[in-house]
Amino acid sequence: MSLLQEFLFDPTDRKIPLDQPPLENLPQWGHWIETPEYMVAIVPPGHLEVNLCSPLNLVATSFGLTQGVAAFDSARLKPYKATPGGFDIVPQGSTYRSVEDASCFVVFGYSQAFLSHSVAEGETVELLPGQIFKTHWGLSAAIAIQEFFDNGQLGGAFYLESVVTAVLGQIIYRRSTLSQRFKRPPEFLEPQLLKNVLDYIRANVSQPLNLSNIATIIGLSPYHFARAFKATTGIPPYQYVLQCRVELAQQLLQDKRQSLAEVAIEAGFGNQSHMTTVFRHVLQTTPKQYREEKGLPGNCISIG
Repeated sequence: MSLLQEFLFDPTDRKIPLDQPPLENLPQWGHWIETPEYMVAIVPPGHLEVNLCSPLNLVATSFGLTQGVAAFDSARLKPYKATPGGFDIVPQGSTYRSVEDASCFVVFGYSQAFLSHSVAEGETVELLPGQIFKTHWGLSAAIAIQEFFDNGQLGGAFYLESVVTAVLGQIIYRRSTLSQRFKRPPEFLEPQLLKNVLDYIRANVSQPLNLSNIATIIGLSPYHFARAFKATTGIPPYQYVLQCRVELAQQLLQDKRQSLAEVAIEAGFGNQSHMTTVFRHVLQTTPKQYREEKGLPGNCISIG
């Protein structure tokens, strides 16, 4: 069962009137995906009027130039511009008011609990309202989310968690109460720690996996674990998990007594549709075609 809930909104009027008190509900504009701890949305370009008291820690980045007037946790509207690769930060409980002509943009929303356990390793941390100007990784994050939506959510909840965690780590490093004390991730995982992680993934590949439960094995935050894993192996954790699941599905497909839906569940994909999406991307075939061909050798990368 997927942890992701999906919503698609297409209202004709994208306004929260500025003469009303700030609302604590997120606007219903664009394409949203939510979990209990975070959400991601892609909002199409257009004219926006916003008056919001944020129920989550919000981080937004745009694909193009956005201009208008805005106020971050202030009553005074000032000239406002957002450029590709930059970020707007609206902490939970703070206000954001604007009248803007916006390009397509991505919004990340985080619960306060997610801030602490995913990046800050339990420390108290608060985001600071305002802007981070153009970065080399901001537009890449937006493109990664766009591709996730366009490619049938390839990688699933694990992939989405990886992207939102990476973005949050950069925001905390640059604009939070923890910025000056932010712990640097290890440059690599020691061999025994890496073995522990790989053994855990292989033993639990049929079960729902995420950064949090894997990172706990070696006592790191999900953010620091993901960076160290990629530095050590050359690929992010979600990709290694996908590879293990594809390899297991290849083995299970040899038994034609199992339905494709049963193979998908046992291999950890959650449902047959997601398994088919991953097979097409990784092996350029479908599980059904793979089974009919009696299992051609897979092309997954082996680690360890």
